[in-house]
Amino acid sequence: PSPKLKKTDLESTPKWPERLHSAPERISDVPGGNGGLFKRDNSKWKTRAKHYKKLLPAIGSDKIRNVMDMNTAYGGLAAALVDDPLWVMNVVSSYAANTLPVVFDRGLIGTYHDWCEAFSTYPRTYDLLHVDGLFTSENQRCEMKYVMLEMDRILRPNGYAIIRESSYFADTIASVARELRWSCRKEKTESESESEKLLICQKKLWYSSNATSETK
Repeated sequence: PSPKLKKTDLESTPKWPERLHSAPERISDVPGGNGGLFKRDNSKWKTRAKHYKKLLPAIGSDKIRNVMDMNTAYGGLAAALVDDPLWVMNVVSSYAANTLPVVFDRGLIGTYHDWCEAFSTYPRTYDLLHVDGLFTSENQRCEMKYVMLEMDRILRPNGYAIIRESSYFADTIASVARELRWSCRKEKTESESESEKLLICQKKLWYSSNATSETK
């Protein structure tokens, strides 16, 4: 560890679950990162998670066990859902600020990924995908339809996606989702912002007409 970090050794690190909500020392290595920002982010995700549960009651049930937060910063969603019977894979964009050490220091799991490339899902698919501003931040690098296609591959049949995006992209994403035979509904955010919308989507289990006729 860096000599300037004095609280990253095992003796100084807060025990679980206190460490989950304590600002890690390494947040100072993130551009603009500090304890105050961490606390605000932590509080923000508690509010958002509560809102998500109202919109998608399956969260907290045995229908959702494997969750992926596709564009996390500090692992805030995972921390907010820690008391639910699920686990969260936190994914930090390889083109964003390096916040993965903060995720690790909270006692969470995570990885880097470039969403313009395929994601290795072995040995599982996911019951819920969460997206926060991914399309807004990555639309100049790759086409949204290819990211959505990768999401479709990762998501199990009848699985869910919560997509938080700018109003500008929300309608386009919903259109691509229909092509993938997902069902989506548009919802307001917890702050009822006009500039940001939520899409609550479900991937359907479907068969081709030929496969249906062959099974009869």
